[in-house]
Amino acid sequence: MLQSTWGWLIAIYLFLGGLGAGAFLCSTLAYKGFLGKLEVKFYRSGFLLAPALVIAGTVLLLFDLAPSAAINPLKILQLYTRPVSMMSIGTYLLTFFIVVSLLVFLQIKKGGKICDTLLTLGSFLAIGVMGYTGLLLYAIKAIPLWASVWLPILFTVSAISTGFSANAVSLISGGANLSREAHKFHAFLALFEIFAVLMLFASVRHEAAGMLSIDKIVVGSLAPCFWIGFVLLGLVAPVLSGAKTMFSPSCKALEDGSVCCVAGGETKSCIFTEIGVLIGGFCLRAFIIFGAVYIF
Repeated sequence: MLQSTWGWLIAIYLFLGGLGAGAFLCSTLAYKGFLGKLEVKFYRSGFLLAPALVIAGTVLLLFDLAPSAAINPLKILQLYTRPVSMMSIGTYLLTFFIVVSLLVFLQIKKGGKICDTLLTLGSFLAIGVMGYTGLLLYAIKAIPLWASVWLPILFTVSAISTGFSANAVSLISGGANLSREAHKFHAFLALFEIFAVLMLFASVRHEAAGMLSIDKIVVGSLAPCFWIGFVLLGLVAPVLSGAKTMFSPSCKALEDGSVCCVAGGETKSCIFTEIGVLIGGFCLRAFIIFGAVYIF
């Protein structure tokens, strides 16, 4: 039996929560110089997007799981009273991440140096939030597709990839270029995401319900979402684009280490590729939610 409890609000929360946390982590990596020489617009956009996206996603999560909270705020407070439950753990992670990301946001707005302690704490919380978007489903053992340890791993890698793309769109649309290290980093994420989704399917195929989920996703009604949205736009396109940008004669390395696409069409192609990654990240959450089948 297909699950019918969680729908589009949860899918959107999983996407926005992961995207915001991923953007924060990629911004931290860029700010610390781990992604090569990038203009400040890359990490500024991520630090600005992070709290807004996670807050929006959290509101959607509350509407879906506790719709009465709007008229009874005590319902929200109750989420903090069971520290060993998955919902309470997620509530604390989301709350602390929102607070820390807002503090970083304020420092960015003031134009000063960002506190290293806040960046370190925010990065650990971001990883927690990204993992939680998968653990929220992983806790439901009656659905094999969700009960695999590879699901939170897949969601975490996808969140970092989509967060990177959100930051990259802001950078490229402003006329700047990604560094060679950044291109390599994103290509590695896409390759690892391919590995993670294969491992997810392999780990659940021994269950009849798990195999039904795979069939629905790969050859059933969700196949266009999987093959076009997730595989083609979200995985294949960034790998091919990264290889093209790195090795095409129309692109050249600049003195600062960034990779400049000489032809104007290349810049547009890079933007479309990053947007495709965002579409692929959302498609992943959609087919995981709507392809879930209970054990029978």
